[in-house]
Amino acid sequence: MNTLNGGADPRNLGSDEAVLRLLHEAESMILGAVLLKQDMIHQLSLEPKHFTQSRNRIVFGAMKELQKKNIEINPVTLVEELQDQTENAGGVTYLLELATYCPTVANLSHYEKIVMKYYELGLIRNSANHFLNDSTPDSAQDLYRALIEMHTEVSKDEETKESLLMELYESLYEERSGMPGVNTGFPALNGLTGGWKEGELIILAARPSMGKTALAIQLAWECTREQGVSLLFSLEMSSKQIMQRLLSNLSDINMMKWHNPYKYLSKEEMPRMQEALNSVYKANLSFSENGLITLMEIRQRIMNLRREHPTEPFLVVIDYLQLINVKERFDRHDLMIGHITKQLKSMAKEFGIPIILLSQLSRGVESRDDKRPRLSDLRDSGNIEQDADIVLFLYRDEYYNSASDEGNVVEVKVAKNRNGPVGTVKVRFKKECGRFSGSGK
Repeated sequence: MNTLNGGADPRNLGSDEAVLRLLHEAESMILGAVLLKQDMIHQLSLEPKHFTQSRNRIVFGAMKELQKKNIEINPVTLVEELQDQTENAGGVTYLLELATYCPTVANLSHYEKIVMKYYELGLIRNSANHFLNDSTPDSAQDLYRALIEMHTEVSKDEETKESLLMELYESLYEERSGMPGVNTGFPALNGLTGGWKEGELIILAARPSMGKTALAIQLAWECTREQGVSLLFSLEMSSKQIMQRLLSNLSDINMMKWHNPYKYLSKEEMPRMQEALNSVYKANLSFSENGLITLMEIRQRIMNLRREHPTEPFLVVIDYLQLINVKERFDRHDLMIGHITKQLKSMAKEFGIPIILLSQLSRGVESRDDKRPRLSDLRDSGNIEQDADIVLFLYRDEYYNSASDEGNVVEVKVAKNRNGPVGTVKVRFKKECGRFSGSGK
């Protein structure tokens, strides 16, 4: 008796029997391919939850367990792994049928795409039904999340080997002007990084009072100077405070004068401030000051702005990592941080933009004689360091040593650079107006 197409489907995939047959055949082909050639399981990104039939979920879960234990995957080892779950997995007869169902592993990726496609459609259909039956903000957010997750999977087709080779071949005979990425505004830093490149997640970290927010604001502005677009998420300061800092930077006027600008701005300073106001008004610079912003909201803002400016240089700055609101629950804080950095890295790749993410450093820096930051000083450093393409540290010796010869010099250390060299660049920092300039000594 052939049992491969039997069993109730747990999802609301509609009444199209042809679709269900196609889906069940794809699932059987995947399981059969693993039994035919067990190494195929390493090429699959599927999880048990992606299978529609409960018995297939159980079988694939057992296969994954055998994979973890480095045990050969065949009907005998599956029965041993399943134990009292064997009948729920279709029985020995079903496992033997699976072992002979797939004649070749050549089309495995095709069947995997079918299973994933209908898994996502099922999620969307269920979320939509839930929203129609219970139209609440929570059900609307569930529907939106399902749509976003599916969009992320299908938004970019994989480039073929031929197209990639052709692109690289053409680059051999085509001189490119400028840098590969967004200008940082500092020639020495450009020399190390090549600018901020599309798809990169850049971590900018420092202890308090080193100037990381001031530098982040200036980096966002530099992108707009190159006819680019910048989006700055400020989770700690208001947009007004960020704007005041930027205007002080551009006008070279002390930030303290914003307490009462009418009273404190001199006749010489007023035209400079008006010029700065005019420049910011014309720039493609957007702010978001939501202190409880979620990853979903960040993604939506980026997506909307990117649609308006699909071809311009684009930079996103987020101040800062530890204040991003996460609704999912995690057993450990480092797992939550890892979730955030992975999602932001995914957004950078999806939208083809660089994202600069500010981060705190642990207090362990203060207990050392040499207080220059290291990668291990990043809070939950393993997750952050793994997902980041570039890690920048700021260090100002004057903060710790008032008699320092370095004066107003800030060290910008490129501690990690996935696609280039590491090194340290020295710049000058005029703290009273939050302005970085030139090279330090």
